[in-house]
Amino acid sequence: MSYLDSNPRAAWANAFESGIRNQAAADLEEAGCKVQTSGVKSGGCYGDQYIPVYSAIRRMERETPLLASVGHWLSLADTGAANQYLDDVAEAILELYVAKTPEWSGYRTARKERVEALIQARMMQDRNDMDGSRPLWQPREVCFYCAEFVGVRIIADNWQRDGWESAWNKIGDILYALESDAMSPIVDVTRATNRLMKEAA
Repeated sequence: MSYLDSNPRAAWANAFESGIRNQAAADLEEAGCKVQTSGVKSGGCYGDQYIPVYSAIRRMERETPLLASVGHWLSLADTGAANQYLDDVAEAILELYVAKTPEWSGYRTARKERVEALIQARMMQDRNDMDGSRPLWQPREVCFYCAEFVGVRIIADNWQRDGWESAWNKIGDILYALESDAMSPIVDVTRATNRLMKEAA
């Protein structure tokens, strides 16, 4: 018996890396039916212990698609698959940033473009740090990413003076809140499933 990963982002990824990517199986599991997930009749399914996580993600896609997009962006191991959600997540972060920034309407176009570049950089930093073990990017790394991958130049030497540190932290807080909301159902499912597995052992 293999318990579900307690890291919700890893559990999310495992649900899509397993052989359970079958909507019928997820629907049946969600309805409380016993699903054949191993053996010849399963069609070669593997990683079947992640069916409850997969089902929770599919439910989120229907009921809270933005949070599902956040989860997919942060968790999917395949970069191409994750990139399908980049724009939706970036737009949501920008909307929340604008709502928390009364002075936004007075920003020049160049400053707005730099904030949008910082959003993409922060999304990439946080996506690459699946388990919280990687060092956080420093201003020069952030500015390098913005210049090389987004085409927007920010001066690292003026990081604090120009208010980029404050913007970076605000973006981080917004993304953290979105991630917490997206991962909460996955945490609940993994805990409940692991508890049932332990009781059955």
